[in-house]
Formats: sequence, structure tokens, C-alpha cells
Amino acid sequence: MGAQEIIQNLSEMEEQNVLELRAIKISDNIIYPHLFFLKINDNKYLACDQLIGFIYGTIIPENYMTIEKTTTMIEGYLKLGYEIVDIYDPKFPEKIS
Repeated sequence: MGAQEIIQNLSEMEEQNVLELRAIKISDNIIYPHLFFLKINDNKYLACDQLIGFIYGTIIPENYMTIEKTTTMIEGYLKLGYEIVDIYDPKFPEKIS
């Protein structure tokens, strides 16, 4: 799954009004590192890695995580050799195979 496909999936979830908190699982059954996307408004997101508690973006508007920044971050993971295999709802981790 490529970065653009991930972004398309996020956009589709947004259209269905179900994108509140989603995560990306990277590589076979490995959910670290992973990113959570918290929708703020329009195309602005906060993305954070829950395991290390680091938040990319703050409540300052110009630092919001945009779709473009998110794409860049995902592409960075892909260049490091990670395979993004799923987007899932972290509130229901049992859905992860």
C-alpha cells in the first residue's frame, strides 16, 4: 500500500464521517512504529506515535498535520523499507490480524 493509497483511504473515511482516530500499521503484525491521525478540521490532522507519546503537530494552527505533511511522513517510512499494511481503529486492536 503506497502513500497516496493511504491518503485516499483517509479521505474516503473522512467523507464517510468515520475518521476520528485512525492508525497505520506498518509491516507484518508489527504496530510499531505507527501513527494515529486525529482529525481537527477540514484537512488538518494531528499525527502521533502513541508508544513514544510524540505528537507531530500542536494546537498551533500553522503546525497542524496536513494531508501533505502526512504523505511526506508516510513516504519516509516507505523509503526506510517499511510496508504499510493496514489502517485500523486503535480503539479496537483485536481487529488487527
